[in-house]
Amino acid sequence: MIRTSVIALALLAVPGALRAQDTLRLSAMQEAAIQSDPRGQQRELLRSATDLRQAVIGSDRLPRLTLNGWASHQSDVTQPEFGTPGVTFPEFPKDRWQTTLDVEQPLYDAGDVSRRKAVEQARHAESEAGVNVALYELRSEVNSAFYSAFLFDQRTHEFDALVVDLDARLAAVRARVDAGTALGRDAAEIEAELVRAQLRRDEARASRRAALAILSDLVGTPVDTAAVLTLPAETPELAAPSNPAALAALRQRPEFEQLRLSRMRLDREAEATSVENRPRIFAFGQAGVGLPGLDQFKRSTDAFWQAGLRLEWRPWTWRSAGRTSEALRVEQDVLATEEAALGRQLARAVATDLEDIARLKATLADDERIVALRTEVERQARAQYDEGTITTPEYVEARTDVLEARLELDRHRVELAQARSRYLTTLGLTP
Repeated sequence: MIRTSVIALALLAVPGALRAQDTLRLSAMQEAAIQSDPRGQQRELLRSATDLRQAVIGSDRLPRLTLNGWASHQSDVTQPEFGTPGVTFPEFPKDRWQTTLDVEQPLYDAGDVSRRKAVEQARHAESEAGVNVALYELRSEVNSAFYSAFLFDQRTHEFDALVVDLDARLAAVRARVDAGTALGRDAAEIEAELVRAQLRRDEARASRRAALAILSDLVGTPVDTAAVLTLPAETPELAAPSNPAALAALRQRPEFEQLRLSRMRLDREAEATSVENRPRIFAFGQAGVGLPGLDQFKRSTDAFWQAGLRLEWRPWTWRSAGRTSEALRVEQDVLATEEAALGRQLARAVATDLEDIARLKATLADDERIVALRTEVERQARAQYDEGTITTPEYVEARTDVLEARLELDRHRVELAQARSRYLTTLGLTP
């Protein structure tokens, strides 16, 4: 119920985010995907498990009640003999039994309970960070589905425009064929190109629906196929990864927070081992009934009790605490190498993204120039075709060149936006 409410609030943050004719934004899709993922429930489950374990640890400070009992038969008993005439001792029973209720109350535990609670809390924080790392990977999946849907949407529009143009051209050519001023093959050429454009348009529509279906599954809410996708606003890239500021920005990834919390957990475990050699003090009490009781010379069942203090101290444990602490420090060194390797891996990924962004920026200018030139060529070819100075295949080729140039421009524009989003995701930032 709580998770459903959170998802609803996340979607309401962008009014009508998933309704038809509304705008779908990448950042809203990423947040909705994170909120709808079933693994988000693990936070509450981990918290509940930690609270239960904390309660178990805290119970070690409460009195411990133990009910004991035993019974035995022995072949012989002590029989004093003083050799004094007329003086005899009663014969002790060979059957013995005893039932006791023992109570033990820790008075001083050398900080054992508080340190174990600290370890458990550190483990919870580490586990919750692991959930954040797993959910963060959803951003990359949303990026892929979102940009695929946007690209195929642009292709659909381009093919729609081509189909309309070719359909009009086909009608004009058929009229000329009926009038005897054009050959039938001219109409066949236009119709063949029209059918091919329709097939490519249908393919683009199917691919867009598939991408939106993936996006719908990620965000946990149906996405209408009529929804409009918009690219994120352009943001200036940070410095190159060799710059210290950019390397510091890489630390915003949730993996680094998980590694930091793992080191903290190891610190808490090392602190917990330090209490192993410290003394502990307990108060105890015992009440029971047995044969015999505390009076060994009594032959009948007797009730008894006793109370006092008990000291427990292991000053020598063959350096087990020290070795355990040292092993935990070694594990911290292992985590340090993992952190360094992760930083280098992300720096390489950022370098690749920056190169792609720079390349695509330069490519877009060339693409726009090519589209302008192809459009001018197509305009002149259309005029020549209307005048009958060029053939139908020549005009179709000029029109197809314009389409391919526009598709290439759209693809590079989407790739640039995707590279920027990938760059921000690598840094741990929200687009």
